[in-house]
Amino acid sequence: MKLPNIFEADITPETYAANAVIFQEGQPGNAMYIVKEGEVEVRVHGTTVEVVLAEGFFGELAVIEDGPRSATAIARTDCVLIPLDARRFDFMIHSNPLFAREVMRHLARRLRGLNEAI
Repeated sequence: MKLPNIFEADITPETYAANAVIFQEGQPGNAMYIVKEGEVEVRVHGTTVEVVLAEGFFGELAVIEDGPRSATAIARTDCVLIPLDARRFDFMIHSNPLFAREVMRHLARRLRGLNEAI
């Protein structure tokens, strides 16, 4: 499902070359990212736990709980990303139930995957 992003026209996309580090585990985080183009690898303690493709998103925990990054994100290919800060994230959650549901669905899938790995 493509996430609705009513701010896309107002936000300057960020570009990353293949193999560039977008953020590192433990760093403070102030935005989640929607992948407009490319692929992003998400690693926890050096192990790849997810590959995020175009129209997917990552980094949402930092804006949900205002804590440090729980993973490292690396551009697997050249990428164009749309950052969504906490203020815009909150607006999207309140104004668009489909956005909120998709974020919850994504978190539930990730949690289920971690539980199955144990």
